Amino acid sequence: MHSSISFPILEQFQVHQYGLYPGQPDHPGLQLTFRPGLTLVVGTNGLGKTTMATLLFRMLSGPHDLSHQTLNATELGGQSLDEISLSAKQKAMFADRVSDRAATAYAELQLRLGKSRILVRRAVKNLTLLGLWVDGEQVDSQEGEYQRLVVSLAGLSSFGDWLMFLRQLVFYFEDRRSLVWDASAQRQVFRMLFLSPTASRDLYTKEREVLKLDSAIRNNHAALGRLQVRVDEEERKRTDSQDVLSQVRSLQPLQERDLEKQAQLVSEVNGIDEFRRGLRRQLLEAEDRASRLQEQLEDGRLQIIHSQFPSKSETAKYLLSLLMLDGKCAVCSETSPEFAETIELRAEHSRCVLCGIPAHEDVSQTAVPTLESLAETRDALERVRARAVELHAELRSVSENYDSRSSYMLKLADEISAREKLLTSLIRSLPTDDEMQLEAKKDLIGLRHTVDQDRVRLEKLTKEFEAVTQSFDRNVFERVEQIKKAFNRYAKDFLFEDVALKWTSQVRQIGQLQTIETSTFDLDMGGTDFGASHRRDGPSAVSESQREFIDLAFRMALIEVAGEGKGGSLVIDAPESSLDAVFVERAAEVLCRFGKPSGVNRLLITSNLIDGRLLPDLIRLGVPKAEKQDRLLNLMDVAVPTAAVKAVGDKYRKEWESILAQGLGQ
Repeated sequence: MHSSISFPILEQFQVHQYGLYPGQPDHPGLQLTFRPGLTLVVGTNGLGKTTMATLLFRMLSGPHDLSHQTLNATELGGQSLDEISLSAKQKAMFADRVSDRAATAYAELQLRLGKSRILVRRAVKNLTLLGLWVDGEQVDSQEGEYQRLVVSLAGLSSFGDWLMFLRQLVFYFEDRRSLVWDASAQRQVFRMLFLSPTASRDLYTKEREVLKLDSAIRNNHAALGRLQVRVDEEERKRTDSQDVLSQVRSLQPLQERDLEKQAQLVSEVNGIDEFRRGLRRQLLEAEDRASRLQEQLEDGRLQIIHSQFPSKSETAKYLLSLLMLDGKCAVCSETSPEFAETIELRAEHSRCVLCGIPAHEDVSQTAVPTLESLAETRDALERVRARAVELHAELRSVSENYDSRSSYMLKLADEISAREKLLTSLIRSLPTDDEMQLEAKKDLIGLRHTVDQDRVRLEKLTKEFEAVTQSFDRNVFERVEQIKKAFNRYAKDFLFEDVALKWTSQVRQIGQLQTIETSTFDLDMGGTDFGASHRRDGPSAVSESQREFIDLAFRMALIEVAGEGKGGSLVIDAPESSLDAVFVERAAEVLCRFGKPSGVNRLLITSNLIDGRLLPDLIRLGVPKAEKQDRLLNLMDVAVPTAAVKAVGDKYRKEWESILAQGLGQ
């Protein structure tokens, strides 16, 4: 179980003697105080908003980061999460922006982490740690000591986890991963948040062991293939055992071809199966939608009949006219005066004309649907039924394709196994009179034995990893409902459509040789063409605005649930770039709900001076008038002016004054 994670709570950030931020004579440099809630930094292009946010990140990460391969890997868990040192060029990223190379510039960041207050001082020119204080007392200013300290206070297992923790949850940069649609990133984040440091390290270590052994087996298998080719070349020089050699030469290409075909078939069958399961889910959704539309249509028809024949007797007479036409049965056309008399008596005594049970007056005041609305419902029903028919046909075709390929794959596996036994027997029967050839064969047998042993060990390690993964999934499952509820509270106000997280089991590929079953969140969301909510399998399935704020809502939910009410910090760089006009007001409200002045979270937003409601609404909802000085920073007051600011600075300042007036109600 997890001993409780702690998010960094930013308190103060200062940059001194850095040429990009000269500040004012009475307030030199850049100074930010983070109160609970919103801190808003605005400016124009080139004034250093992103530089400031990046420097804030580097104050926490130091001159280290995750590798480029890790940050850009398709499978986050497939790469090492150990930290690496930044290159000299990367360390000098801030020095490159000023003429004096930031020779004397330094920055200080004060934050709370767990139960301790930390002050970090770094050289801006290369991120070297100049000083480290814990609860007012200076400690060893070594990077290793800083790393050990933050890892321990945050409740994490390694500094690599701390770096990923910052990138995935604290800083909302453009190069972030989309957690909602990235199963591998979800698993790594959940590992950090919901396992103890020991259990988290154990899960990560077991995964790395499986991946390393998987890689070793593939490398040895490739070496085995090369050695086999060399042995075969030598065998061709021999004059005896030609029949055996001939058989081996004829069988090996077939075996290699069939092995390649088998690998391709496995990939194709898995893909077809995944597509088939998706079709089944869509078919169930369509059938459920059709059922609800049919009920809606039938209810509407009855309501219209009741509205046309308000009294029970009139309704009964109408139904009677449908049952008996000129004294004859409407079904068989036979004359039946006794039945006609019976149903007339039932109608007169307010009984059901079909079953004879006394009718009860309907006192409901349900609004009567219009014929147009019924027509719309009928059209929708026909479309859904047509979609169900298409899905049935497509599912049948895909299932037939799946069954056909699966049968062929089983047959091919039997052929490969039988041929492998024959090849092994033939190769062992070849003469070994040449010393070098004998040595090569020994190497071949040894390498094959190593691969076989490693495969057995890989199976064992995979089972162990699957066991701890299942335990991990159960641990996360205890928080699933909390995460879903928190996500809904944020996402529902960002978006107009219904949106919900679904905890879903899936088969995960571990390396290239093994699979395990695990669970992650998927996203269901309504849409204009589908009516009911359906699975959105990737970020391309939603609009840009929806994508940004679904992912942001997910991060807010994780901070709320994992932080257990202690709060956290969220740094968002330029959120306005993906917003349309309608989303602006909703975004400001939800952002300020996360970063409310009376709460425990810190929310730092950097933004250009833009038209529209985002900045006024953020100020109106998140900046009390008495705290304006601490919560608002216009970089035109502290940064070196750009050419645009020099040319039209008055216009920018008037725009800022207008934004302040709208936000503060002045």
